[in-house]
Amino acid sequence: MGAGPSREVVVIPPGAGVRTGNVEFLALTEASPRFNLSIVDMAPHRDGPPGHAHAEEDDAFYILDGEITFEVDGREVRAPAGTFVLVPPGTHHTFGNRTGEPARILNIHAPAGFDRRLLADEDEPS
Repeated sequence: MGAGPSREVVVIPPGAGVRTGNVEFLALTEASPRFNLSIVDMAPHRDGPPGHAHAEEDDAFYILDGEITFEVDGREVRAPAGTFVLVPPGTHHTFGNRTGEPARILNIHAPAGFDRRLLADEDEPS
């Protein structure tokens, strides 16, 4: 049998996740193939990723602090702190912080794999 997910409890102290840019991964694919979990810090007046869709992943967001504006299938959705947004597979979306205050987002991708793609993009030569 091949190596499966870790059977160990995963504990990540504050600030000790795997970081790429403004994203800190707390749950990686190597720990569980079921989901990735990250914290996204967004500075004021910053755009997120270009519009995209995930073929097979749910992309879930919980706004911890600040306000994020989502563009989902051509529709704009304001999401202040305490808002949950679930983007199903195949749905075109992007997001950004259009306010003058920082924002912080809990982001979950299920199933896992997003971390590997994002971290691989970081490793590619420019």
